[in-house]
Amino acid sequence: MINTAFMGSPQFAIPTLEMLNKSDEINVSLVISQKDKKRNRNKISPTEVKKYALKKGLKVFTPDSVNSEEFLISLDEFKIDFIIVVAFGQFIGEKLLNKYRNRIINLHPSKLPKYRGSSPIQYTLLNGDKRASVTSMLIDKGMDSGDLLLQKETEVLESDDFYSLSKKLSLLGAEVILDTILDFDNLFNNRISQNENDVIITEKINKNHGKINWNMTGKQIFDLCRALIDYPKAFFEYKDIYLKTETINYERYYSSIPGFVKEVNTKEGYIKIECSDGAIVLNKIQAPGKKMMPVKDFLMGNKFEEGIILNNG
Repeated sequence: MINTAFMGSPQFAIPTLEMLNKSDEINVSLVISQKDKKRNRNKISPTEVKKYALKKGLKVFTPDSVNSEEFLISLDEFKIDFIIVVAFGQFIGEKLLNKYRNRIINLHPSKLPKYRGSSPIQYTLLNGDKRASVTSMLIDKGMDSGDLLLQKETEVLESDDFYSLSKKLSLLGAEVILDTILDFDNLFNNRISQNENDVIITEKINKNHGKINWNMTGKQIFDLCRALIDYPKAFFEYKDIYLKTETINYERYYSSIPGFVKEVNTKEGYIKIECSDGAIVLNKIQAPGKKMMPVKDFLMGNKFEEGIILNNG
């Protein structure tokens, strides 16, 4: 039986933990997650991984730091063969790396060295990639820079957004981690160092990433909306306020004026705004302090002026 400790926090990590916990060849001896904190409606609650682990009767630790001497000593009793890290949220320091040298395996949702950093799924969508990948890798001192063990990929559909692609990659990632553990010696002996010339770093997503520039193409705005549907959502300036949107269509035609409000259709419920190569058609919209709603509902209680040109703020 292979003894593992699992480090993870959000929903994305659960399929991997579930697959390991169901395996007849692997024992999840310990789950390590982030501490309980204020989440929805400011209620103190545990991470999704901790909730799952407790439900399954697994031992759970939520240390302030996995690099503390106290925590490192506490691991000894579990006789751990591998530590599996999936979206954990704490930096793995040198002492822990040395204690389990070449036995700490990380799951990263990209085809490394492409899209290192905190936002690989968003960047896959922002860049309109047709394929998305997951990678198992050895953790080292750098950011997502360790040797590669196993990679698998899946198709990115036009209908995919951050939520659906995250789910796809979390399920595929579970397979990758299980295969990595069960075939570790072979994969370790054939591990691949990352080519630093091919590295692409992703930035942490912040509010400013969601701003629509009307000089973008319709496809770029479409990709922006689906990539940032969770946070911060795509938004644009309209008469000194910011409106958010999360689902659009786009049309291509030869001549357009970026930012021109071409059509406001109250009957069918859409707003058409021109971009660099045609127009986008808003299906949903959110005003400040309000919920996201269909454009048809929004136009029942709000005016949106046709024929004006929106600026890029």
